[in-house]
Amino acid sequence: MKDFIIFTDGDVDLPSPYGAEVSMLPQYYYFEEDRIYGDEQILSRDAFFEQLRSRRAYTSGVNPDFVRRSFESVLQEGKDILCITVSSGLSGSHNTICMIADDLKEFYPTCEIEVIDSLSATLGSGFLCVDALEMKNAGKSLHETAAEIRRRVNLIDLYFVVDDFKYLVQGGRVSPSVGKIGDILDIKVILTMKNGRIEPYRKNRGINNALRNLQRITESRKIHRLGSIYVGNGSLFEKCKSLVNSDYEATLNLIVSSHVGPNTTGIAIEWADA
Repeated sequence: MKDFIIFTDGDVDLPSPYGAEVSMLPQYYYFEEDRIYGDEQILSRDAFFEQLRSRRAYTSGVNPDFVRRSFESVLQEGKDILCITVSSGLSGSHNTICMIADDLKEFYPTCEIEVIDSLSATLGSGFLCVDALEMKNAGKSLHETAAEIRRRVNLIDLYFVVDDFKYLVQGGRVSPSVGKIGDILDIKVILTMKNGRIEPYRKNRGINNALRNLQRITESRKIHRLGSIYVGNGSLFEKCKSLVNSDYEATLNLIVSSHVGPNTTGIAIEWADA
């Protein structure tokens, strides 16, 4: 049975220690077009959020040339590829990777490349990468692993509590008038992923009510994996962790952070089979 390498992209976060076992295809962000971060240049989180306070961050998907070179280095060793991507509803990266994979299959006809749309992001997609690693280490083939990951896509949920509408307004996710009303009324929104896109899940009066509703979500069904997501507000993250009693932790990548801002926390759930 041929070995295969697991890839993912920069919108996906893995809990420690699994990140070292998955190959990353970076995505990119910038405040000025002549200085792009995400590959050779990386901003520290503190420096990133310092700039984000006064300037909008722009993002872009994977670099096609980087993807091609990364995949070819694996295929030339005679290995196969499984790539689990951020939702195609959030980024064009999935389609870019699929296009490159289809092209490479013509040049490496004896190798297999499976690309899976996670319909999620950050730690939600990361849990699927962990599943894939565990199946690979258990001796499952590429096709067996890919089939099971595609089935588990529907077991993943992602929820974020947003404490500040500023960044959602800045990125065009909500209108300025809605953001202003939300701030005045102290409305905190829980966002979720539905059919691969970000949608409001529930409006809450105050951050404590929002976090308690996250707790209620985790108590509604049997869970296989539960993780908390740190953005930039440590006290908010700790309060969330104390309520949901998560088994995993991850730091939100700067691509997604640019859209929600530092005053955010979230949870990722992989539900157990019914």
